[in-house]
Parts: sequence; C-alpha cells; structure tokens
Amino acid sequence: MRRGTATIAAGLVVVLGMALSSAWARPGGAEEAKLAPVRVGLVGTLFRDTPAPLVQVVLKPFKSLLESQTGVTGQIVAGGDADSLGQQLKEDKVQLGVFHGVEFAWARQKNPTLKPLLIAVNHHRFLRAFLVVRQDSKASCCGDLQGHALAMPRLSREHCRLFLERRCCLPGETPETTFKPLTISVDPEEALDAVVDGTAQAALVDEVELEAYQKLKPGRAAKLKKLVESERFPCAVVAYNEGRLPESQLKVFREGMIASKKNRRGKELLEMCRITGFEAVPTDYEQTLTDIVKAYPPPEK
Repeated sequence: MRRGTATIAAGLVVVLGMALSSAWARPGGAEEAKLAPVRVGLVGTLFRDTPAPLVQVVLKPFKSLLESQTGVTGQIVAGGDADSLGQQLKEDKVQLGVFHGVEFAWARQKNPTLKPLLIAVNHHRFLRAFLVVRQDSKASCCGDLQGHALAMPRLSREHCRLFLERRCCLPGETPETTFKPLTISVDPEEALDAVVDGTAQAALVDEVELEAYQKLKPGRAAKLKKLVESERFPCAVVAYNEGRLPESQLKVFREGMIASKKNRRGKELLEMCRITGFEAVPTDYEQTLTDIVKAYPPPEK
C-alpha cells in the first residue's frame, strides 16, 4: 500500500474524530463534553518526515468534523516527543494521547500515572520486525551483512527502525554506515523483491508485511528466510492520565473507537492508518511494556 505519512496521520485524525463524535452524540454526551472539551495529542513520530506546515494542515479537519457533527469543542494536536506528550497528559494540556507502544513505555517511566485506554491493532496485538535474507545466503548474523545492501520500506514503523538501529547495526555504527547502500524502497513488496532478485542482500520488514508478501507471492517468498527476529513490541496505544477524565467519558470513547471498524467508512479510514481496528488492552500488555523498556531503554538526551 503506497500512502504517505501525512495521509496515514490524516486518516487517524478522522477516525479519532468519528469516535469522539459517536461518543459525545449519545444522550447527555454533548452537554458533558461542553463542560470538558477534549484535546488529543499525537506523538511526533506519527508525522516522521512530514514538514511542520503540512502537519498543521493534516490536523485541521478534526475540528470542523467534530463541531459540525456534535457542536462539541475539541481538537487534535501534534504532541511532540513521547516525554513531551506524557507531560502534557500529566498537566491536563491534552486529555488523550496516541503513542507508539515502546514510546508509551518510555513516557510512563517519568509519568507512572499514564494509563492505556485502547490499543491500535494491525492484525496482531503485538509487533515484531525481521531482517530477511535469501534462503541461499551465507550470512548467519547481522555482522555478516556489513557493507552489503539493505532495503527498507519508506514507511517503516518505529519498532522496525528501533530494531534496525539497536539490534542490526555494528556497535557505534548507524544503519547508513553498517549497510552500504541503505536503500529506501517504495513499499515492503519492493524491498523483499530486491532481496529475491539479488539487488539487496537483506530487507527490514515487520511481521504483517512479511505475511502479506507470503500470501501475494508465495513462490518468491519461499526463496527468503528470517535471519534475525526482534523482541515482541507493544502495539500503539491511546492513553490518558489517571484522574483527568471521568470514567463515563473514557467508557464512551473506548466503545466508539472499538466500534469504528464496524462500518464501511470506519474500515476505510482504519486501512488508511494501516491498522485493522482498536481493541481493549490485553491482560499481558503491561508485561510487554515492562519487557520492552528493558530491551530498548529510552534514548539519551
């Protein structure tokens, strides 16, 4: 699927707007929302490589959507990095925040009152990344690929980028200095095709992307193998700060988000966001947050 980062973020904005509209449109909901306008912050990495002026354009449709359907004052804003968004939730500058799972784990180290409300799922409740090579490759570890070509999809998610930077590179090196060249492919299919065709010695993809390729091109996929597999990453999460929103508002928002996949327009927008739906937080999500922050500590500042 060939969609830009700005388009994906725009889709997420509209899905959130639909959920809030559904929530506040219930009997008594709009009146309650007028007393407590809702601001939703999106972590900055959702807009990776998107110019700041374009981010503001992407965010604008939410306000008109929400107010035209419900008369409720609300807003979605760019929340900065994980620490900044966590602090904004703590200070009630935003009431809901959307994080990549690993970044939420980082933010909670400084603000332990942050709570997960929902997870955003793309087929699987947890995420993995893979470094893939040809079946006949003689490489047995990442070090064997030093100086060789790596193909990476343009819209790679944060868990893939972290896995590449911290598990697949030589100590003290970057992806650009470890792999030569590091090729940015249009999409996962192009990256994996490059490995099959021998124009790249490895590709970085996530689990869903590899599974899609195996279904689309089973013959070519049979020529590939996983060289290195990542740890299990937590899915993206919609979070809140404990005590800032009443449970009644959290409940209707949770139900509205989960229901977004049940109508045609909602499904289209979810697909735009590269997710299959929102789900309740699984019982083992907390353990995954604990595990991932040990494996991938927050970056030093």
